[in-house]
Amino acid sequence: MDTTNREGNDTDKDADKDTGQSLSNGFSNCTPLFWLATAAASVGCGFQHGYALAILANTLPIIKNRFDVSDVYMSGIVSGNALGAILGAVLAGYAADRLGRRKALLLNSIFLNVGWSLMAGAPSQHFFLVGRVAVGFGVGAASVLGNMFLSEISPVSIRGFIGNMFTVAGSVGFLLSFALSIPQVIGHKDIGWRLVFAFPIPMVFFQDAVLVACPETPPYLASIKREIHGTLASLAKYRKVLCEQEVENVVYGETDVNHTGNRVLFLREILSDSGHRLALIIGLILHSCRELSGISAVYSYTLQIFEEANVSDPELGTVGIGLITVFTAGLVALLADRIGRRFIMISGLVVLIAAQISIGVSQTCYRTGKLLLWSCGGEWTGPVALVSVFVFTAGFVSSLGSILWIYVNEITAPEARGKTNLVCFAIHWGLSMVVLFSYDWIDKSLAPYTFFLFAGLLTLFLILVVLMIPETSNKPVHQVCQELREQSKRWPPTVAFLRKCSTVHPSNDAVSTDH
Repeated sequence: MDTTNREGNDTDKDADKDTGQSLSNGFSNCTPLFWLATAAASVGCGFQHGYALAILANTLPIIKNRFDVSDVYMSGIVSGNALGAILGAVLAGYAADRLGRRKALLLNSIFLNVGWSLMAGAPSQHFFLVGRVAVGFGVGAASVLGNMFLSEISPVSIRGFIGNMFTVAGSVGFLLSFALSIPQVIGHKDIGWRLVFAFPIPMVFFQDAVLVACPETPPYLASIKREIHGTLASLAKYRKVLCEQEVENVVYGETDVNHTGNRVLFLREILSDSGHRLALIIGLILHSCRELSGISAVYSYTLQIFEEANVSDPELGTVGIGLITVFTAGLVALLADRIGRRFIMISGLVVLIAAQISIGVSQTCYRTGKLLLWSCGGEWTGPVALVSVFVFTAGFVSSLGSILWIYVNEITAPEARGKTNLVCFAIHWGLSMVVLFSYDWIDKSLAPYTFFLFAGLLTLFLILVVLMIPETSNKPVHQVCQELREQSKRWPPTVAFLRKCSTVHPSNDAVSTDH
């Protein structure tokens, strides 16, 4: 073959590669099955998470009166979701590695359907509690598996958008749980609240019907099962055109950086490797930050918080929270791949802290009429509390309620992903249970200063986020893992650009002086 022909073939190959990469990095190259799988995992996992999180906000008084239970037992019911979620998250990490993401999701459907059925048909508080724990188990597993599945089937450049579908679906579930359970909708008959608890069941069946026709995720097949042909077949199901660069990233890139022999890692191996260990530490910081922000208490005790701040119509206020959640989640999904995860996370945390302080001020002024030297009582506390909770919701959803779900999977190699998520979500749901179970006691002990405590804790986490959280947008996982490995070699392990900003180079100063 002559040189001209060879150069011409190389040029054609590069053009095809560029075209393939362009297609793979956008919406247009995703197949109908990909979009069905995205919808199925979103409603089967994200919707369940949001619905279960907020369903007791308006139904708590109904359940308490219907079964005549004590305050302590009600605290157990409220925190039962988190208790089950701890177990679900731990077992989901193992199931994701052993069975695969898709099969683990199908298996988890059993717990969700059984749990919702028990709660909807509960003849006593004991059945209701068991159902609550079973739903919690399913939600905990879904929070691990759903995010993992969505992240691993997504093209790199729209991974933020697809990953945030979990949050968008969760926000819709959150809104519907509020809207369907207000007195104007639920009514006063026994069947009303039971139908509300049965509402999520059809969503689980829809997920199962779609996932049966879907292949396993390409990164799982490539990195853990080492099935190259299976990986290509899976990609072909999710992409209209196979991109050479994406195939190289999925089949080779995500495992080369770790040198682990392409197998599932044990937890001790993750802890002994500096890159994997830093990814785990960052994941723990973000998950701890989420729960210690007080979000579980705000969502489960919304009516109580509004009443303590003199909000005139607290039930309708909860619907407003749901609307804000849906709007913010949709906005973040559109922006996540454009302006970056790090900027959104930090901005959301700043808004969240400001809202917590505002809630604390409104509660303090309403209940004591004085804040430090300021005599501040008055009717204004109700509207300010309402707006503050709305702002709190927007700040939370834009940061810890959305970016968190995709971020840990973006900084973790596939062979370490199951165990890393296992530990992070176990801590996540463990802290959630502690906050839910103790919030009533904390509020009575510290009231009306409870949210000042949450604001202080979140400020400490914000400092850690600014120092340690790298950007992951539009980067293959193997590139992010390599950057984390380099970051882990520094002490303290701050992100690279902060290190550069703190270093003074005389030569640079000289150049700037000359100019």
